[in-house]
Amino acid sequence: MLKRLQAAVISLIASLEGLAWGMPLDQVHAHLGEVHQANTTHPDRFIARNVMLDRLPVSQVTFDLTPEAGLQSLAYEFAIDDMIEVLAGLRARHGSPLSTSSTDPQQNEQIWVWNTGEDLITAVKHDGKIHQQFVIAYRPSRLRPETL
Repeated sequence: MLKRLQAAVISLIASLEGLAWGMPLDQVHAHLGEVHQANTTHPDRFIARNVMLDRLPVSQVTFDLTPEAGLQSLAYEFAIDDMIEVLAGLRARHGSPLSTSSTDPQQNEQIWVWNTGEDLITAVKHDGKIHQQFVIAYRPSRLRPETL
């Protein structure tokens, strides 16, 4: 039963075309190009740099992948100037997100969340005093909206 479930999960398409949840490292490497282990404290976390998502550059893709379960999560870091186009694409494809923001003297964050039933997608814009960052994270959804 577990093997059938895993096969079904593998067939779910992740956000970067050609990637699927549960995919092994060699197949992810074939899609993303050169892949490096992030660090020794997180042996299941990997990084690929300078990847293209359609025609949009992604400075870094970070993903979690275990030998047993394969690809488990993805996070894309985009240039802050590409944020509007990425958010508009997600909204066109998945509808309006749940959104929130937080502000303090050191930083501002805006967060948008979509649950597609297949994926949980989280977009985060982080404005710090020194650094701005825009990241989109994907993982398989654990809760299908229709079960609520």
